[in-house]
Amino acid sequence: MGTLQHMAAAVVPRKGHARHLAFVNLAYAVGRGVFLSGSIIYFTTVTGLTATQVGIGTSAAALSGFVASFLFGVLSDRLGAKRVLVLLFVLQAAGFALYPAVHAVAPFYALIVAVGFIEYGVGPTFGAFVGTLIEPDDRVQVRANLRSMFNIGFSLGSGLTALALLGGGTWVRALPWGAGVLLLGAGLLILRLPRGTGAVTAGRPRRFGALRDLRFVTITALSAPLALHASIILVALPLWAVTRTRTPHALIPLLLVANTVFVIVFQVAASRGAATVAGAARLAQRSGFWLAAACGAAAVAAYGDAVVAAAVLGVAMLLFTLSELQQSASGWGLAHGLAPEDAQGEYLGTFNLHIVAQGVLGPGVVSAVTISFGVWGWVGVAAVVVAAGLLIVPVAAAAERRAAVTLTGELV
Repeated sequence: MGTLQHMAAAVVPRKGHARHLAFVNLAYAVGRGVFLSGSIIYFTTVTGLTATQVGIGTSAAALSGFVASFLFGVLSDRLGAKRVLVLLFVLQAAGFALYPAVHAVAPFYALIVAVGFIEYGVGPTFGAFVGTLIEPDDRVQVRANLRSMFNIGFSLGSGLTALALLGGGTWVRALPWGAGVLLLGAGLLILRLPRGTGAVTAGRPRRFGALRDLRFVTITALSAPLALHASIILVALPLWAVTRTRTPHALIPLLLVANTVFVIVFQVAASRGAATVAGAARLAQRSGFWLAAACGAAAVAAYGDAVVAAAVLGVAMLLFTLSELQQSASGWGLAHGLAPEDAQGEYLGTFNLHIVAQGVLGPGVVSAVTISFGVWGWVGVAAVVVAAGLLIVPVAAAAERRAAVTLTGELV
C-alpha cells in the first residue's frame, strides 16, 4: 500500500488548480478510452460499415486537425480558454450521442470529421487553459501530471469497454452515450475552475503571429520526426514484430501495456529539466538519440530466435518509451516557454500541428519504409530523428533570443 500511495502522490498533484485539472483530464480520458478502444467494433457491427469505410472516415477526421488545432488555439486566446474548452467538451459529447443515429456511410463521414475536428481542438485549448491557471515555472510538471492521469483514465475506459464487449448487444450500443456522459462530466468539472489570468488578449494582436514566427515553426517541424515514437509503438513496431521477427505474437500487447505503465509512473520524473526553453531543447535532443537507439534495437530483433527477438524488442520498447517521455516533456517546455503570455493558445495550436502531422503521415510512412527496406529502413528513420535532434537545440536558442528582444509579441 505504501508503494501505491507513493506512486499516487507522484502522479496526482497535491492541491490547488493542478489537482482539479488532473481530475478533469481523468474524466475526459475515461470517456475517450470508452469509445475509442471499441470504436472499430462499434462502427462495423452496430453502424454496419466496412473496415475500409471506417479507415477512410478516420483518416479524413485526422486531416481536419491541421485546421482545428490552430483555429481553436486562436479562439482560446480571443474568447478565453475556459469558455472554448467547455464548448468543445459539450460539442464532442453531442457528437458521440449522435453516433447511434448513423447507419449510412455519408452521415458517418460527416459526423466523424466533425467530431475529429472538435477533438483536435481540445489539446491546444486545454494547454492554453493550463497556461492561464498555472505559473510558468510549474507548467511542465503539471502537464506531466496530466499526461499520467490521462493514461490512467484511458486505460480505465478501455477496461470498461472490454466489459461492455463481453456483455454484447445493448452494452455495445451504449458505448457512445457512456462516453458522452463522461465528457459532459469533464465539462462540468471545468466550470468549477476560475477563468484564469490572461485568458483574453488585450489590444490588437498580430494576426497569425505564431505561423509567421519562422523559428517557432521550424521547431514545430523538427518536433514531428522526434514524435515518431507514437507511430512506431502503436503501428510500425507491432507490424515489424509480426512480419520480420520470430517474436511470439502474445508479447506484442504486453509490450504496449508496459509502455502505458511506464508513462503513468515515470512521466513526471522524466520531465525534470524541461521548465526552461534551453532545458527543453536539450531534452528533445536526447529523446531523438534514444529514439534512434530504439530503431537500432528493433532492427536487430530480426536476426535472433524467438527468445532473443523477444528480449531485444523488450529493450527497444524501453528505449522508445524513454524517448516518448522526454519528447513529450520537451514539447511542453518549448511550446509554453516560447509563446507570449497573451498568445498561448495560438502558439500551442501551432505547435500541436507536429502531432497532427505525425498522426496523419507517421504510421503509413514509417511502416512502409521499415517493412519494405528492413534494417536499412530503420537506419533511415534513425538518421532523420538524429538530424532533427541536432538541429532543434540551436534553433530553440535562436527563437528564445528573438523572443527576449521582442517582448511586445511582434515575433518574426
